[in-house]
Amino acid sequence: MVRASFRLVSLLTAGMATSGCVIYGARSWDPSDFGVVRISRAVLTTAAVIWDYLVTLRNVPPGSEEYEVVMSQVHARCARRLLDLCCANRGTYIKYTRTLSVLHSQAPATPLPDVLHIIQEELRTETSDLFAQFEETPLGAASLAQVHRAVLRDGRMVAVKVQHPKVREQSSQDIMIMEVLLQAVKKVFPQFEFMWLVEEAKKNLPRELDFLNEARNAEKMTAMVHRFPFLKIPKIHWDVSTERVLVMEYMEGGQVNDLRYMERNHIDVNQVSRALGKLYSEMIFVHGFVHCDPHPGNVLVRQTKGSRSPEIILLDHGLYQELTDNFRLNYCHLWQALISADMTAIRIYSQRLGAGELYALFACVLTARSWDSVTRGIDRGAVSAEEAKEIRSNAAAYLPQISQLLSSVPRQMLLLLKTNDLLRGIETALHTDAGASSFLSMSRCCVRALARHRRMMASSLWSSARISMSELLRLGQLQLYELFLWTRSSLVSRWLIYFVYWISYSLY
Repeated sequence: MVRASFRLVSLLTAGMATSGCVIYGARSWDPSDFGVVRISRAVLTTAAVIWDYLVTLRNVPPGSEEYEVVMSQVHARCARRLLDLCCANRGTYIKYTRTLSVLHSQAPATPLPDVLHIIQEELRTETSDLFAQFEETPLGAASLAQVHRAVLRDGRMVAVKVQHPKVREQSSQDIMIMEVLLQAVKKVFPQFEFMWLVEEAKKNLPRELDFLNEARNAEKMTAMVHRFPFLKIPKIHWDVSTERVLVMEYMEGGQVNDLRYMERNHIDVNQVSRALGKLYSEMIFVHGFVHCDPHPGNVLVRQTKGSRSPEIILLDHGLYQELTDNFRLNYCHLWQALISADMTAIRIYSQRLGAGELYALFACVLTARSWDSVTRGIDRGAVSAEEAKEIRSNAAAYLPQISQLLSSVPRQMLLLLKTNDLLRGIETALHTDAGASSFLSMSRCCVRALARHRRMMASSLWSSARISMSELLRLGQLQLYELFLWTRSSLVSRWLIYFVYWISYSLY
């Protein structure tokens, strides 16, 4: 017994000594470096979330006011649990828990010595040889990387994006854990289909971990939307960029949801909202190449001297969705149908995009409006308090159908829904709504995209000319309608109406 105990103690001592040497030799470590710790945290958190939903909602009638209140409380508790899990495990957990908006640009940061070590390892030179200055505190820390301001030896100010040291190694393990846990959730809640989340993570995460891919996306987008003078994308310093380190032009501005910054710098929030609408309509409907991470930390705004309109700085080009022509054109037709309240076309093009018999729910999810508003026309008015309450109530009641819908639409649609959600969040923060001007921008882009496609398919020069004339006529109609809306709401129009009333009253 003594001999066996001695052997056991010897093995434990040797194991601890070996682990100690590994840990001591590493530049940094924490409990999250060990897979068993990360898995245990995830499993325990998932179990707590499932238990909370099952027990708390067991005796509450679905669809009642009490159900909505209790569900909101459970959501809040479970969001806090997930936030704690994401902050502890970091990396992939933060990336794919986008509803926890506090983590968009305030994720846990990597210590400066580790940041400098990665730069030296990637660029194979001392950081002091590359930078005259390198700020210790990061400008922001996100899920996969953090950004520091620095000055190159030639005096140019740059932003240096450095990947967190262990994200690449831990990402495949984290995705596997997510897959297992989602399977467990599906066993408890069979009606919920969330495996598409894992599929998207497997596809998109490797792209986002390659900063050279991000640099190529940034340059492609710069060339693609050069017609918009308000859009600024930082230039890439290719000679000092790698898959894990990205050095780019430093651009300064306030976050797009910072209303106080807008007020201090006399920036018109409606101009900002309209510019974002134009930009994303162009990406989605015309080019089919869409920046899919427009959270406030990635969209900056600034007012330049001598300019009447603000500039928008678009950052973080790691996550893009490339739309197939077939998907993009059907999506164009669908939005035209939604704007014109064409119910037949809404059903046809929703079904072509995989919605099946859930086309009405699909239209509501896309527009974030009630079905009554969709049938009346989504450009007829903003969301009322009653409609907002109805949407919240229906979102809880139709959660199984929503999960079914998300699992059946093309994967391209998922990132577009995420993008729509983030853009609406910006509009909410700015207290602006997707009004007539936004729908006009979308209509113009749809008209241009469909006309271009028809010209490519035209069988003769005459057919192509007819398509171009029809396009110009339709764009002209939209321009006149926009002029009418501006005139109706302008100060001159109000004074003119007042003058006509005054003349009529005087004559009377």
